[in-house]
Amino acid sequence: MNSRTGTYSFLIGMTLLLFTAGIVLSTSILFLLGIWVSVISFWLSAVAALSCLAGGLLFFVSSHRLKWFGLLLVGLAVIVGSSWYISANTFDLSFDGQTYHQEAIILLKEGWNPVHDSPLASRSSKPVEQMDHKEVLTAFHLWINHYAKGPWMLDAVMYKVTNQIETGKMFNSLLLAASFFLSLAAMLTAFPVKKGRACLLSFLAAFNPVVVTQATSYYIDGQLGSLILIICALGYLLFREYRGWVLLTFCASLMLLAQIKFTALVYAVLLGCGLLVLFFFYDSQRKWKSLLGWLSVSLFITVLIVGFNPYVTNTLSKGHPFYPLSGKGAVDIMTSNSPHNFKEINALQKLGTSLLSKSENIATPNDTSFKWPFTVTLDELQVFSAPDVRIAGMGPLFGGALIIGCLILLLLLASDRVKAKPFLIVSALLLLTVLINPESWWARYVPQLWLIPLLLATAGWEADKRVTRYASTAMVVILTVNMLLVGITHNAGQVSTNNYAKQQLQEIKNSNKTLIIDFHHFSAIRIRLQEAGIPYVEQKIEDKNAKGIVASRAVYLLK
Repeated sequence: MNSRTGTYSFLIGMTLLLFTAGIVLSTSILFLLGIWVSVISFWLSAVAALSCLAGGLLFFVSSHRLKWFGLLLVGLAVIVGSSWYISANTFDLSFDGQTYHQEAIILLKEGWNPVHDSPLASRSSKPVEQMDHKEVLTAFHLWINHYAKGPWMLDAVMYKVTNQIETGKMFNSLLLAASFFLSLAAMLTAFPVKKGRACLLSFLAAFNPVVVTQATSYYIDGQLGSLILIICALGYLLFREYRGWVLLTFCASLMLLAQIKFTALVYAVLLGCGLLVLFFFYDSQRKWKSLLGWLSVSLFITVLIVGFNPYVTNTLSKGHPFYPLSGKGAVDIMTSNSPHNFKEINALQKLGTSLLSKSENIATPNDTSFKWPFTVTLDELQVFSAPDVRIAGMGPLFGGALIIGCLILLLLLASDRVKAKPFLIVSALLLLTVLINPESWWARYVPQLWLIPLLLATAGWEADKRVTRYASTAMVVILTVNMLLVGITHNAGQVSTNNYAKQQLQEIKNSNKTLIIDFHHFSAIRIRLQEAGIPYVEQKIEDKNAKGIVASRAVYLLK
């Protein structure tokens, strides 16, 4: 690394990433051996990550190593401690989080082994093939049985360690922090004398609107965004100087990415292959053969060990690794989740329409609403209190920023093509990962889209023409305002809703009455009640006077 700050940032990010990867890898091995989720995974991974930190310190730092180690431990303690505190003191009040995500975490924590144990049975008497669109969306056994389980492993292990279900959300913050520090290390390597710019761009890249709005939920797309940023940063560091610690962290990040969801495996393959192609054509040291070997081993571990369930088990039992979203008997989860006017247009048109529309969380039968770029309404901001805004989900100003980004691209191609070439190549690769997703209009499916205008701005700031530099500054200002609007609105909404949820729990507890509850698919709420010391009786409720549990479809009576 070119600076002490860059070295410190890399070692912090590497340790957080390897700790996270260690939990997923060790838990996967235990599953293959017929063992359930265990606290052993946590402690083994912590020891391994700290050992790697010591090894990296010996490699990158030549003097005052004991002082460095102490400062690194302090930094890690602050990040891990604050991540744990925030997660432990906030409820995940999202729809998906309170349904199949938390249910999967509970099952894993309580001993379900997805490799050796029987798949979960359907609660419906209907076969999946006969379910309509709405019924499919609540067929949670499908998602738990067949989806990738990387984030659930992390959350279940943390739940096992702390016996608090909400603490598993801390990995969202840990990966966000890792993405910031590794981006900062890459930026300081690229621009060693421009520390302020490096910090700003790293902050903007890490605090992606999708990452920010999902930080206190069990949604997994924020982790997707953080890991893609991490892979880009590590890929750059690896290309600048081929080092074993960087290579190890890069492969670990690819492994983690592939365990997020099905599309993430495709993203991981594309990003890994993209770096390999760059090494093949542009690396003067001809390290591409070594990189190919590392990537091959990483792919083997990713698919056949860590991803045995779902990728191997889905292929063996259902004939396709991405079942139930692909292959024979695939289910349609998008028709009822898409705006009505998306039915007759192609994927690229959907993406363009979403980017230039009013930010809304709508589905059929509603249509999107076009708006003028660079405008914001209160209605738009309010929807960002939720973790999953569908239309224009990158923020109300992002579409306008992209228009300026297109102008910057044209200016770069006209007069600074050679200087901007590295940034344009990475941007093109990221754009490819966006466009191959047929549902790229939905922001959380392609959080990497946020990085493209930032890369263009970085290249624009290095341009010879003043107009290109001014346009880049304007776009960065707009993206900063956009990120702040989304972040402030979301956090304010979450604080308010969480306070309401805590107040409701306290009122129920203080009533000294029997809680009769009908969960209506939100069965994971039972853990929240248990942790609050509230006994309950579960039964179907048809009384119109029943009250609703905050941010769910569960209803209750006090008798």
